Amino acid sequence: MAQAEQEKTYDVDAKKYFKAVSDYEHYPEFVDGMKSVKAERGADGDVTAHYELSMLSKDMSYDLKVHEDEAAGSVTWTLLKSDFFKVNNGAWKIESLGPDRCKVTYSLEVEFNFSVPGLILKGLVKGTLPSMMKSFYERAKQQ
Repeated sequence: MAQAEQEKTYDVDAKKYFKAVSDYEHYPEFVDGMKSVKAERGADGDVTAHYELSMLSKDMSYDLKVHEDEAAGSVTWTLLKSDFFKVNNGAWKIESLGPDRCKVTYSLEVEFNFSVPGLILKGLVKGTLPSMMKSFYERAKQQ
C-alpha cells in the first residue's frame, strides 16, 4: 500500500479552492487522465461519485463515498467499489490564511488489486501529487 501527503500554500481564496475540489463532474477538464465523473449528492453533505480514468496505460473505473464539510474546509473519501483498487482513501484539508491565500493538504492511501512494485507505486503516488494539486489551484484561480 502506498501513502502520501502533500502540503502547499497558494495565493487563491480557500472557498475557490474548495469549489474546484468539489466540482467533480468538471475534473476531466483539468485532471490528467480523468475521462468522466458522475456525482450524486445527498442532503447530508455526502456524495457518491463514479470515476472513469486512464492510468498506468489502463482504463479504470471506481466509486467513492465522499464527505464534504465546507465550513471545515475538508473533503474526505473512502472506496465503495472498484475492480482495480483494494484501497483508495484520502482527504483534502483547505485552510484559509486570509484573503486570497490558503494552505492545502492532500493525503492519499491507495493499493491496487494487481501487482505494482512498491517503489513504482510510491513514486507514482508521490510524483503526481504536486502537479495534480497545481491543476486544482489553476482551476480555483479561474473561479
